[in-house]
Amino acid sequence: MKIFIDIGSHTGETLFEVMKEKYAFEKIVCFEPSSFCLDKLDKFAAEDNRIVICEFGLSNGNKDAELFQPGTLAGSIYKDEDHSLDKEEVERIKLCDANEWFENNISADDYIVVKTNCEGSEVDILDSLIDGNIMKNIYCFLITFDIRNYEEFQHRELEIRKRLKKEKLTNFCFSDNVMIGITHEQRIENWLTLFGIDSTNKDLDFLRQLYKKEFLKYSSKNGFFSRWEVRLKRIFNYKYFPDWLKKTLRSFKRTLGLNRER
Repeated sequence: MKIFIDIGSHTGETLFEVMKEKYAFEKIVCFEPSSFCLDKLDKFAAEDNRIVICEFGLSNGNKDAELFQPGTLAGSIYKDEDHSLDKEEVERIKLCDANEWFENNISADDYIVVKTNCEGSEVDILDSLIDGNIMKNIYCFLITFDIRNYEEFQHRELEIRKRLKKEKLTNFCFSDNVMIGITHEQRIENWLTLFGIDSTNKDLDFLRQLYKKEFLKYSSKNGFFSRWEVRLKRIFNYKYFPDWLKKTLRSFKRTLGLNRER
């Protein structure tokens, strides 16, 4: 079965692209722990019976957690340095061990495509999947290293990169490098087409061989410039820049082909 797994679905921005017939996904699983987003996701599920909504997040264990800024694109279990302690901005959520969920719901023969955009939880999820030897069964795994936005935990990005290299895995890529385009849909499309996920061929061995060069190329990216971009933004208090300046800088990045935005 060809399955798309959307970890950090928010209100379904990615669904607009992956629901298209050209990808022929037979099942689309959305993980979104924030109740603020579920109404919009439920509307997608009502229109497409391939969509399954999991009202919890994935992590490296089964546990309860606090979600800061729930319902926003910045919603995370990691507290921002200047985050307000206002109780209205915190939601209690459920987290499930990623390895356990994959073992119980996914077959080694399934054609699995995974997108992560979960504001830091990606490092816990990858730790769990590597520990459980699940990563090797996934065709293509899109990693968004949002953990670098939290200074206290930014070192975990390098730890995960080292683990992936040690395991000699190449079936992944980073959103910094493949999420290129003006709209979110275009960025998702660029990623999926780079690795032949829009192909009618479902022979995984054939596809892995056919796109071997692409996997080797994109899995080898070290993220150096992206990490420094985050550090410079922190140093210069980028979040306080006026909107017109942010827009100008984003346009400049797009011109250079370096843009990755949601």
